[in-house]
Amino acid sequence: MSKRDSVSIKEPDMPPLPTGLVRNNKNGRYYHRRRIPEDLLQADGKKEHLKSLKTSDYRVAVERFHVADAKLQADWRKLRQRKADFFAARHVQAATVLRELTAEDIDRIAQHVEAAALAGDEKRRETGTYDISEIADYQQAYNDVLPEMKAAVAVGDIEVLGPMLRQFLYLHRYDEQLGDSDFRRLAIAYGRAVIRTNEKLLRRYEGEDVPTPKTACLEQHLLSEVIKDYIDKYQADKFEAMYKKVCAVLPMFQEVVGNKPIHTLRQTDINRFFEVVNKLPPRWKDVARQKKLTVLEVANLGLGEMAPATFEGTYKAVITPFLSTARTNWQDKGFPTTLTTEMIRYTGSREEGEGHQRAFLPQELERLFQGPEMAGFAKQPDELHMFWLPHVGLHTGARVNELCQLNPMVDILKDERSGIWYLNITPQSEAADSVKKTVKTKSSRRKVPIHSQLIKMGFLDYVDELKKQGIKLLFPGFSPGKGRAATEAEKWFRQFLRDIGLRDDTHGAKIVGMHAFRSTLLSRAANLGVVNAESITGHAQSMTNLAQAQDSIVAGEVSAVVKKYQGELDVDVKSAILERIVFPNLEFFTPVRLSSTGR
Repeated sequence: MSKRDSVSIKEPDMPPLPTGLVRNNKNGRYYHRRRIPEDLLQADGKKEHLKSLKTSDYRVAVERFHVADAKLQADWRKLRQRKADFFAARHVQAATVLRELTAEDIDRIAQHVEAAALAGDEKRRETGTYDISEIADYQQAYNDVLPEMKAAVAVGDIEVLGPMLRQFLYLHRYDEQLGDSDFRRLAIAYGRAVIRTNEKLLRRYEGEDVPTPKTACLEQHLLSEVIKDYIDKYQADKFEAMYKKVCAVLPMFQEVVGNKPIHTLRQTDINRFFEVVNKLPPRWKDVARQKKLTVLEVANLGLGEMAPATFEGTYKAVITPFLSTARTNWQDKGFPTTLTTEMIRYTGSREEGEGHQRAFLPQELERLFQGPEMAGFAKQPDELHMFWLPHVGLHTGARVNELCQLNPMVDILKDERSGIWYLNITPQSEAADSVKKTVKTKSSRRKVPIHSQLIKMGFLDYVDELKKQGIKLLFPGFSPGKGRAATEAEKWFRQFLRDIGLRDDTHGAKIVGMHAFRSTLLSRAANLGVVNAESITGHAQSMTNLAQAQDSIVAGEVSAVVKKYQGELDVDVKSAILERIVFPNLEFFTPVRLSSTGR
């Protein structure tokens, strides 16, 4: 119906039409028509409410109009209040987890009740969206509800106060997990706050200047904002392994503590988080995913405890620098400056080093490298990846993924100055398809000389054959998985140890995988009196042999070789160290050439 078709008319024997009631000249029907107030305009661009009253009878039309108009005005008032509440909620404390209440918590929530209502009312005045005709309706509504609220508070009627409180907590993003006693206390405090607020609003309607509490206007920053900022700025390219820990631990921290405003964080939140961590079993995420449980629910199952090294090297290692950075960058925005992990301790019953893999014993090395299985690998070109992986692991002490992600095309290099061949372990060189290169720590980026024993056995010839075929994996027989080069290789070696009877699950002295070669190389170096073998394996600090270490302790001195290197040792220096680490009692097989496979 166009504007030309609808006009407010005065017919003979009829009084003037009320504003908003119009009649279509063509069909004679009446319509309810109102311009939508500017503050209620929606994204669809509709500027007018127009609805047929479905009658051509004047008297019926007037009756239907008054009913429809009253309903429309009521709907608009509700919409304005929802928008005002939403605006206020964005400026007052939000997203707080409520598990237990202190007197301060109750006062803070009661102030929030007042602040939210008064801020919304003030916003409507500032934007000019109040209609003078609405004031009487509001006054009547608040006057009607006051006696009911006072009576409910007087006797602690939770049936009246409870639903109202829950609605407020839901609208303002409180996660209510209170016991019955605490909920009753809060409900009564909420009722008193509503009474005070209604009385203040009535005074405003009389024209009195009743200020909105300042807490309603404070800019609030949630924990999630600080965590996102920290993760976004973390130097992932330098410490990929730690970056993964950061991305896993901080969201868990938020889940346990709650996405609360940062100025409400307390030391008890930090302590409680680590209490939960201390109760988590190994691989707790698998349990959570399979049983669809939260981290808190998994912690309460009593399925075991994580190792102390995991507690310190993952959870505490992430939270400690996070708190330090947040204190520096966010204290002016409310982040507490006293939060710390200084006194946080592992409280589980597991012992340090119980999962450590020991060095292979001489007879175990003989069984591994001189057994019929290795002899078989040496004769089959298609099984050379199974031959070379353990041999390179023994003579480098490198982590299995460091070896498997090596690209023969770019990572097996010759030092220009010394002429020594080396493995370039770095995440920055070209990787094979479906592989993302990573290193554990800064010291893991290193050049590892290729031991003369490997060269004697034909390792460089093996590498040359891979290069000729354009292969970008050092052990192409092991397929990568989920971006990680060593997924299949480490599984194979674990099973291989079982098959040949070398797996050892002894508490604190295990032999379960490739990591045992790191212990073997370092143990052999210590027994031979070779200093600085850690420069080969990529540990953060170097060490000397046991006798030298004991002498330093007795003398009260700290040997220079146990300090962090200021720079990486030259390849020829490392090579001199590595060449002294030998296994003279082992007789290694010489494998066939890869080229005989016909690939």
